[in-house]
Amino acid sequence: MKTLRAVCIVALCLPFASCRTVGWMRGSPGFSEVAPAVANEMLLDSQQIVVIDVRPQEAYRGPEGHIAGSLSAPFDSIEKRLPELTPYQSQTIIVYGETSTDGALGAQLLVAAGFRNVVHIAGGLKEWSERGYRVVNSQ
Repeated sequence: MKTLRAVCIVALCLPFASCRTVGWMRGSPGFSEVAPAVANEMLLDSQQIVVIDVRPQEAYRGPEGHIAGSLSAPFDSIEKRLPELTPYQSQTIIVYGETSTDGALGAQLLVAAGFRNVVHIAGGLKEWSERGYRVVNSQ
């Protein structure tokens, strides 16, 4: 677990702000970053994709909503949820947060934990919603 915490600290220092995603881009931290349009196409084309929302539980259940079918695994407790997520290790995982930075940190944590095919939505839920893609609310 200390290794995962170290990865998180290092990840906070990475300059994600300079990334410009047009479509699909392989990120240097070991995961891919895709534009919301590409993520949406991936979700439409395959039912074998697991979507993970790393925002706090209050945000997941809040008025901004979440991507339909996504699992809530808040970044601050994702280490505790890893055993629960392990069955999905060989599947494609789409990760998002509120913005690019928090989602990228979640993606990097999953890669460090051994997940192989991790994809991060550039711009997070904010960009997803601004592009007009569907969200659902728990309320």
